[in-house]
Amino acid sequence: MIRSRCLRPQQSFNSIEYCIDDSKISFLLSPSLLNSRRCSSTEHPRPLCPALITFPSNVTLNQILAEKEFTALISGHSTLPVENKDDIQQQQNKAHFEYQDKTLDGNVQFTSIASVQDLVLFTDNNIELKFHESKGVQLKPTIIDAYSESLIHRIPSENGYRPKTSPYLVYPNESLDLLFDTLDGKLNYLTKYLQSHFGERHEFTTYEIQKQPPSEGKQWNEWETGIYRMHGDSDGTVNIALASDWGAGTLEAALVASAMMNGLDLTTQQQQATPDLPHYTIHLGDIYYVGLPAEVEHCCLGIKPDWAERGVRWPIGQNGSLTIPGNHELYSRGFGYWDYFLPAVGLFNSNDLTQPTQSQKTSYWVLENDQWRIIGLDTGYDSFSLLTIDNFAIKLPHELMDWLKTVVGLSPQMTDKRGLIFFSHHQIISAWNEKPNTDFPEQIASLLPEGRTVLWLWGHEHRLSFYEKQSMATSIESGQSLTFYGRCVGNSGFPTLAKELPIKSRETKLLFYDDRLYNFHDNQVLPNIPLGFNGYATMKFIRPNKPDDTSLHISYKTLNLNRDGQLTYENPNILVNEEWSVDSNGNVILIKLEPMNKELTQVTHTDGNQDELTVNQSSCCTLL
Repeated sequence: MIRSRCLRPQQSFNSIEYCIDDSKISFLLSPSLLNSRRCSSTEHPRPLCPALITFPSNVTLNQILAEKEFTALISGHSTLPVENKDDIQQQQNKAHFEYQDKTLDGNVQFTSIASVQDLVLFTDNNIELKFHESKGVQLKPTIIDAYSESLIHRIPSENGYRPKTSPYLVYPNESLDLLFDTLDGKLNYLTKYLQSHFGERHEFTTYEIQKQPPSEGKQWNEWETGIYRMHGDSDGTVNIALASDWGAGTLEAALVASAMMNGLDLTTQQQQATPDLPHYTIHLGDIYYVGLPAEVEHCCLGIKPDWAERGVRWPIGQNGSLTIPGNHELYSRGFGYWDYFLPAVGLFNSNDLTQPTQSQKTSYWVLENDQWRIIGLDTGYDSFSLLTIDNFAIKLPHELMDWLKTVVGLSPQMTDKRGLIFFSHHQIISAWNEKPNTDFPEQIASLLPEGRTVLWLWGHEHRLSFYEKQSMATSIESGQSLTFYGRCVGNSGFPTLAKELPIKSRETKLLFYDDRLYNFHDNQVLPNIPLGFNGYATMKFIRPNKPDDTSLHISYKTLNLNRDGQLTYENPNILVNEEWSVDSNGNVILIKLEPMNKELTQVTHTDGNQDELTVNQSSCCTLL
């Protein structure tokens, strides 16, 4: 199917998308894709990029217009001039609001307006803008049924399988086919879930060092402790490719895997590493739909399922690959993950990538160098719930907590001053108000010195989003809080449908997010369903010249659309580049955050203060 870029649902360039809740009002201002060249125009003091601006819920119309960030953006939001009516002609040089053709008092609160769709904003450059309420894509049962019916004709089935002789057989699946195919999609998912969910979970495995009594002088191997030393180039450089929610077995997942490996053909088994491969690959969990052994085989191990022409292969780095589980692996109680995926990943010899020299033993680990420690946490195991789909009050298993204390050495009194990066499948905050998972962040906070700043990357939500540095209060009796930078990188598997505006962006200090969309314009059934782009992150660890110098570069990338309207792993879009360092107390420092793509949505939060509004500027880093 042919893809092309598209707008958000209901979006037009004479209308502002808005969202109201108890604490704030959000406005999304999006420049025209057709006029994207204006993003670099010298006429504007800053790039004309998509912008989400939030105000307190009691903001007045005058306060909105007093916000320079808002007025600067609306001047470039549309190119549609208003008619030269007499009453408007007098107001051409002064922005104001009208309601049902009457100018409103500027002291009126925005939330007091009964019918916002009748509200009109006239800008100081003679532009008329209306408002429309934010809504996500709603897939009605009739649409789903129609799409499933179209699949029957496009991809015929025989006795419940896709015939190998079908001229339409293309594997991996398009993501929409996976989502809507009643044979290999949601209906199959529910059936497999019910068949595999009930019973005891797989045993929670631990390291050998945890199974034996303490022994002074005993030398442990890395795979016996779970603490792995990073190995890279001779100059100390270590490259890591990172994905989350990747195991969907889709065309998009296969392309992301190739992009992670700089274009490597993964249709066949990897044999010997080449210098252009990352040293390690890491997956933050979720193998769809329920993590069954067969799904692990054809979504991660490249084994051909009986209903398609080939499987999808998880890429292996020069020196290894590590994983943590998500909630989907536990829908089938974890047997596919522990018995099929873990034996296929771990430490590798670069001369032979066909099988690990030491397979991954458990669902948690540390990967470290002299400046940094990456700690992979298993939040999937406790997400299992026998009576509900998921358990949201997730706790880290006591075996994992004991390992963090006794083997890794985390404690409020710890003397190790290396920077800490935590990986988990589940999020610790969500601007989209996904279910909170507050228990395991509190557990980690209890193991850290008060105020220690860490970097935390997670998946679970199928999007890319960036959060300001912040402190999360906990219910721990000691009053300890968790101070962190947050990044959601769950956009690797298949695209998510366009969502409504993030309703908790203000509370969670959302900074940027990727809301670029495309649709299938040759799709007769779903021609106007906007989908997000898939991507991954790369991490480059380097030796710093001085203790506080940059020692980590992170880039966030997505697939690209070529001229033929097809997704490609070639020339991936770089959305954001970051530079990180560690101070003398072990705090993670964000030196630079550089948006590289002008279509990345930037979020600005404003506060009322003595009848004046001020922008919460980022104090965490240098924004370029």
